[in-house]
Amino acid sequence: MADSATYDGEIDIKPYTRLDGKPKLDSFFNKDGLLLRSYGWLVKNAIGIIILIHGLCSHARLNFLRHNVHIVSNDKAILKDGNNFYVYEDSWIEHFNKNGYSVYALDLQGHGLSDGWDNLKANVKNFDDFAYDVMQYIARIQDSLADDDSKDYTTSDGNVDQGINKKMLPTYIIGLSMGGNIALRILQLLGKSQIDANRRLNIKGCVSISGMISIELLTSPSSSTYQFFFLPLSNIISDFFQNSRLISVLPYQRYPYLNDILMFDKIRFKGGITYRFGRELLNAMSNLDRDIGHTLTSIPILFIHSKDDPFCYWRGVVSFYNRLRVRYKELHLLENMEHVLTLEPGNMRVLNSILDWLATIYGGVKEDQPNDDQQ
Repeated sequence: MADSATYDGEIDIKPYTRLDGKPKLDSFFNKDGLLLRSYGWLVKNAIGIIILIHGLCSHARLNFLRHNVHIVSNDKAILKDGNNFYVYEDSWIEHFNKNGYSVYALDLQGHGLSDGWDNLKANVKNFDDFAYDVMQYIARIQDSLADDDSKDYTTSDGNVDQGINKKMLPTYIIGLSMGGNIALRILQLLGKSQIDANRRLNIKGCVSISGMISIELLTSPSSSTYQFFFLPLSNIISDFFQNSRLISVLPYQRYPYLNDILMFDKIRFKGGITYRFGRELLNAMSNLDRDIGHTLTSIPILFIHSKDDPFCYWRGVVSFYNRLRVRYKELHLLENMEHVLTLEPGNMRVLNSILDWLATIYGGVKEDQPNDDQQ
């Protein structure tokens, strides 16, 4: 494990002035030797673990904490302190903590403070590596909690009391945009596994927010045009220009102040993604659609998506939802919001709907009526 004390130096924040809730800082090496940075906002006697998975060209604290800015209007934000940019107070993470959940998040490879494939930001060798990194992270968390429990129940002679077996905390994975795809992909990879891999992770619920399931500018991932034109074309381009980058644009039109927040962030990579990464994004949506039948059926899934999302196509989400055969699923379609539902005006209503949903599936068992597939 790498020394977690490096964080403060990298983001230039004195510990006593931090506004980000002073998360537990950690790091680990993934299967390819990339160093991934992680954060934990922990509570005593937690009722569950929430794993937050951020979106494309973002990072954990940017997507799920508030920011040290003054929002003048929907068009403009003014920076208050760029060296103390992330604010825990009244953030989604604080509200999860107040409701009894310990919250964990990591900067995905190629994002935030984590290493990237080929030592490049906004780059990945294979999209599924994101999912494997998150699963490795969850396993580490569960192992560390089990170790802590063992220490709590050590006898006077130094031996662990084997008669005490505390239950593992339920894990809930919540992903935004690309993170929503990753969260769903985890359930598919677990479903494809020949062993009960979820036994170690104990995932009991999944939330996809503005999930990257389909892109409005492209056809459906299951269409012939997508499979036999876009995917082969992306393979050819990325083979010749793997590390070249697509043009980066500031995309938010309904709430342009979000573009200011993106520019103020010192850690966020401001360049475009590599062509290789672009190809992997197309593959990710295709694989998610193709493997829909492998999704673990026992884990409840909540989809939240805006009809006004200009990037991830809401009708594609509806199509995926209708074809998904799991025991419990819900779909919340919103209006008058855009894509970053964790930050936009109205985000607290979104958060409250997630908290209410988590309360109904506590421990992975939903007590009220089944979804429309069973009615």
